[in-house]
Amino acid sequence: MQPRINVAIKAARAAAEYIIHSQEKLLFDKEQGQNAAQVYQTVCSGAERSIVYHLEKAYPGDTITTRLQGTVQTGEEGEWIIDAIQGQHLFTRGLTGHVITMSYLVAGKVEHALVLNPHTKDEFYASKGRGAYLNNSRIRTSTARDLEKTTLAAQFPATDRTAPYLAGQLDVLSDLAQKGARVVMQDAPALMLVNAAAGRLDAAWGIKLQEWEMQAALFIAKEAGCLYATFDGSPNIESGDVLCANARLFKVLLPILNKHLL
Repeated sequence: MQPRINVAIKAARAAAEYIIHSQEKLLFDKEQGQNAAQVYQTVCSGAERSIVYHLEKAYPGDTITTRLQGTVQTGEEGEWIIDAIQGQHLFTRGLTGHVITMSYLVAGKVEHALVLNPHTKDEFYASKGRGAYLNNSRIRTSTARDLEKTTLAAQFPATDRTAPYLAGQLDVLSDLAQKGARVVMQDAPALMLVNAAAGRLDAAWGIKLQEWEMQAALFIAKEAGCLYATFDGSPNIESGDVLCANARLFKVLLPILNKHLL
């Protein structure tokens, strides 16, 4: 395990413990009148500070950027990108399914990545050229060749960005059901992508994702043997539309997503 992954795991574990211990109290605060956004802001800010504390101490020469606070340390080496609670909606409802994501970039390219689930304690991580791991065991993506009996993942398009794609998404689900596939809906894009990397899911796709939502998870998926691209097959995923699957299933799913979502 690479030193930066070791430090990232230590920092994320501390943040995960803080999140779990804070969630119950803040859900009570929500019942007393604090709105969901305030609950999220309070806990996420605290989790970010916990992560930053460990990174600043270990790597004073690195830049550190968090989702809420922006750049909190400027350095001349690499850059850490941190999302302390991805899956905000489920978190504020007191549900599981949110994750911590951390990426380490050098010259704008990801070198290390971590996705940690605070509730299950699952730790997905990868370093460039060294493969992907889940809880210290090497992972590889699914070997599914067709859609029959596969389990896929997507998001329900209910946000302002994704609502225009609702009809197309429902058409995709109908098409997949007729071909014998099941689809689960997950709130955190990173979680569904790393589960595809680990072979727990056979594939996953997202619509209009932000870079920070998919950056760490796609790096891990690539190291686990996944292909990913936009719905027209382009490797440039700046649009935020992304399909992630093994090579064989990728070729099966791409035309379906292309037909209904482009």
